[in-house]
Amino acid sequence: MKDPLVSIIVPCYNHEKYIEECILSIVNQTYKNIELIVIDDGSKDNSPEILKRLQKQYGFFLEIQSNMGLSKTMNKATRNYSHGKYLAGSGSDDFLALDRIEKQVRFMEAHPEYAMVCGKAYTVDESSNVIEGFNVIDSVIDPKTSLTFESLVESNPIPSMTVMLRRDVWLECGGYNENTIVEDLDLWLKIAYHFKIGYMDDYFAYYRWHETNVTLHTVKMCKAVWDILLEWKGIVSPAFEKKMLTRRGAWSFNSLSRLHKKESLKYLKWCLEYFYFDSYVLRNYLKGLSKLLFYWKKSYQNWI
Repeated sequence: MKDPLVSIIVPCYNHEKYIEECILSIVNQTYKNIELIVIDDGSKDNSPEILKRLQKQYGFFLEIQSNMGLSKTMNKATRNYSHGKYLAGSGSDDFLALDRIEKQVRFMEAHPEYAMVCGKAYTVDESSNVIEGFNVIDSVIDPKTSLTFESLVESNPIPSMTVMLRRDVWLECGGYNENTIVEDLDLWLKIAYHFKIGYMDDYFAYYRWHETNVTLHTVKMCKAVWDILLEWKGIVSPAFEKKMLTRRGAWSFNSLSRLHKKESLKYLKWCLEYFYFDSYVLRNYLKGLSKLLFYWKKSYQNWI
């Protein structure tokens, strides 16, 4: 076929309520040269039975395995089973716009200078209704600056369910980091450090917002991002290293200071070690300190 093959990978874990909608949004894409690779990662609910039924109907690749975790499952699916020029994916609780793959393939074929492309995602509730005015993921303000390495270390505006990337670039960057819960950010940073990332001002996917989202675990997310940035010490310049870690530390301190006082103070201590200040850092310090004071005052009043 003239159209390049696209490998779409879906790791599934305990999403019996959503997995069928996810699969149907892929098999009904307007772009047809697709190989769908689905791996159930040890689900305890009815997901495997639903997937087996759908696999018989649509003929995609399906494997049921014992639980390995997201990153290991994605690496296994990509290295062992994918053959496409391009890679795309979806969480098993998310779903895709039906013209997503077609639009992104046309963009990537027309712009070989980009290693990957991303777009926008609607946020939906458990009933698949779009939550108007609610966006969990930061918006891309300027495609020329928001998707550079220097920008991504501070803010990740890339919805992973909207990403299409070249398989050879994925291999060159070593795939997903299997020792972190922010495997997507880790990969985007590796790609952005060596290549250009493209952006399309289109809604390509629907991101499911519910109580089991990993993004709800603020303490874990802050620590995971901090550990990823520490891996760039000695690779980036010393000046940028100070700026990168201090600004991220100040942001984490501010984000955690109201509800996670002890954890927030760790970031305050760590980022003060670098002796870097600018208006962004100072603003986050002041906001974080005001939250700490409010917390202590409120706790004291409740105690007496």
